[in-house]
Amino acid sequence: LEKKKYIQKKVHFINRYRNPMTDEIKEHHVVDPPMVEPNKLTHIYTIQIKTDNRFNFYIDEDLVKSGTLLEHLHPAVNPPKEIYDVNDPKPEDWVDESHIPDPDATKPDYWDEYAPEIIADPNMVKPDSWDEDRPYYIPDPNAVKPEDWDDELDGDWEAPIVCK
Repeated sequence: LEKKKYIQKKVHFINRYRNPMTDEIKEHHVVDPPMVEPNKLTHIYTIQIKTDNRFNFYIDEDLVKSGTLLEHLHPAVNPPKEIYDVNDPKPEDWVDESHIPDPDATKPDYWDEYAPEIIADPNMVKPDSWDEDRPYYIPDPNAVKPEDWDDELDGDWEAPIVCK
């Protein structure tokens, strides 16, 4: 346990891993370790490591942290699939634009530059109850004036506008 400003204590879980190929030993620390409030009580710390590389961390039989050994340790037990190389330069002919126009692209023969974007359906009929004069936006009928609203300070209260 590590005392941190005498307010809280961080519980460390360190996994020491020996690479069987190189015999190199690395320490992997749990990401976002659990904290314990300092008091004069005795606590029981339990870590349960399962065969599928998941772990559960308990303090006084309460689950405080869970995760996998492959994803929730730093540095990761398994390295990332791609490692970004800061020294790798871009090729000389690299273009940063997100869209590159194709100089050989042509519109099809049937393309009509002046055709409308939306073609009205000739078979579509408005329902009899359709009201052309009805506004698209109306004041919210369910809105309630807040209790702490003061007309003198805040002005006249108006309900928010909603789509009808």
